[in-house]
Amino acid sequence: RLTFNNHRITWLPFQPLSLIAIGQADLFSNYKKIILYNNDSYEPSSEELVSPLEQLFGQLDLAFVWVYLLPLIILLCSFNVLSAERESGRLSLIASQPTRLSSWLFAKLAFRFFILFTLLVAGTTVLLLAFNVDLAGNLLALGRLNLLLTLYSGFWFVLSFLVNVADYSSGKSLIVLTTTWVLFVFLIPSVVNLLAQELHPIPSRLEVINHHQATYNEVEGNLDAEMQKLFETHPDWRSDDPVTKDLSNSTGWNINYLAKQYIAQLKHRPIAASYERKIKDRVEWIGFFEALSPAMIMQSALTDMAGTSAGFYKGYLEQTQDYAEAYRQYVFQRIFANHAFTSEEIRHLPEFRFDSTRVSQSFATDALALLAYLVALSLLCIRFAKQAFQVH
Repeated sequence: RLTFNNHRITWLPFQPLSLIAIGQADLFSNYKKIILYNNDSYEPSSEELVSPLEQLFGQLDLAFVWVYLLPLIILLCSFNVLSAERESGRLSLIASQPTRLSSWLFAKLAFRFFILFTLLVAGTTVLLLAFNVDLAGNLLALGRLNLLLTLYSGFWFVLSFLVNVADYSSGKSLIVLTTTWVLFVFLIPSVVNLLAQELHPIPSRLEVINHHQATYNEVEGNLDAEMQKLFETHPDWRSDDPVTKDLSNSTGWNINYLAKQYIAQLKHRPIAASYERKIKDRVEWIGFFEALSPAMIMQSALTDMAGTSAGFYKGYLEQTQDYAEAYRQYVFQRIFANHAFTSEEIRHLPEFRFDSTRVSQSFATDALALLAYLVALSLLCIRFAKQAFQVH
């Protein structure tokens, strides 16, 4: 009964700002069921619980709005700040005033940035409160979110400033900015993802499953020798009780069945680990090249903050595997020795506790990368602004 009916559940707790980004949550469940009795239950299932239509059309979340749509709103608000004045003939009048054109342009863009950012923060705050997010108890997370939004919005405003001082017409400025948006938001991420698939191919999951079944069949055909090796590794599991060796009773049959699964899992583990390493190599490769696009950096930072990133789920699965191993060792040590479980032991079976501190956080790295983009673009703006406005 303990091995057949007593499922153990591991649960990935939601983070304070989990609702801002779906991330990997449409691919992986937030809980895993650990069952000792089933042949494929020793490792967490990685089945993709998702509708094909959702994968085809994507899902709308706050991260999508901020990463993809916010830059468009910024560019549409600021692409012709200078060119419109030039085309209307008012630029000469403005230039005759006792103020520098660069200061005037910066003030106009800064005012628009302030208005847009204020509306953005206010709208986000109202939305989070509407979903009962405890902002007062998570001021640090809220501050980090606002810092990311500031750096990301600032990058697109500074980019708009740079294009405005380039002396383009309104139409050309809009084309240049939208092309840059397509480059950073779509082309670079797509190219990085395609290269990752080519350079770090992942074998079919069916190959791994078939290897597991073949290993189980091999163990079943040579069980006596495999059991001897198992008891050499775990001498405390050995029992001289004849009941444990009699397959005609439920105790002996269960021990025999559980042992076959466990031995097969140990033999299969290198193949499973190799499969996981290939996935890890691809994720790390993509993570290294996400620095090529501020949109990729922002997406990574938001999913990490929401606790729905690939790295966060990987940390959860690793802790689940550690727990599954500890739970299995605790139960098998007693079952194989035909130990009579007490009610106290049943009540105090190993419990799963997710430790978020064991999961590496990327906020600092992502924030510094966005800041580097902002500073580099600002320095470029200062240089070109001096040249452009000296001509004027």
